[in-house]
Amino acid sequence: MPPSPRIGDRLVRLGEVASTIDEARRLAREGAEHGTVVLADRQSAGRGRRGRSWCTLPGKSLAASVILREKPDHDHLPLAGMAAALAVVNAARSRLGVRLRTKWPNDVVYRGRKVAGTLAELSGDALLLSLGLNINGRETDLPPEIRTTATTLEIITGVAVDREALLAAVLGVLDRQWRALLRDPAALLRRWDRLDVTRNSPVTVTDGEDRLTGTGLGVDPHGCLRVRLPDGRVSTFMAGDVTLLQAP
Repeated sequence: MPPSPRIGDRLVRLGEVASTIDEARRLAREGAEHGTVVLADRQSAGRGRRGRSWCTLPGKSLAASVILREKPDHDHLPLAGMAAALAVVNAARSRLGVRLRTKWPNDVVYRGRKVAGTLAELSGDALLLSLGLNINGRETDLPPEIRTTATTLEIITGVAVDREALLAAVLGVLDRQWRALLRDPAALLRRWDRLDVTRNSPVTVTDGEDRLTGTGLGVDPHGCLRVRLPDGRVSTFMAGDVTLLQAP
């Protein structure tokens, strides 16, 4: 049996689109193979978690969605975004010497500011995994409303980053991370836990109308966040927004 395609073997490059995940969904319906990556220079309606918008700086950011036919079991589907976040962390370290951290559930941060975010959703028999990464751009290039909460790799390193080289590194690591996830989800969770800024940190988690404050205890075997409350009880979150109560 021939080996399955690697993530990035087929790249679909586009100029401006509403959202790469919409294009990936269309291609998936048409039978695009595992590992197909949709790239766009600009998204006019990029989406983050919970329907939020995601800013893409034209010519400076990476906006990509991957079509995945080989998927983990249902209980481990939430780990998809974690795999993409870890790919960014590892690629940035190997290519740029930058030590980024992860933030539950699927973000990449540097000193508390967001560098990348991921989003995963099922579409028929395919899993669509989207990644937005702030590569180049100075603080004045960022929209005013996110300048205190987001950053770019150029701001962190002080030099412009080769987008194509970084893209190749991220996709190469993501392919290895994905194959590792399919083999051993627990190993991926251990790597995540070592990098997650919420672990052992005071946090507030907001999930709908629920809002609880406590200490992050890391993730459980299914990627859910565990938080120890002031009364000693441990609460588990499948989803939610996390605010760190002190700088990591």
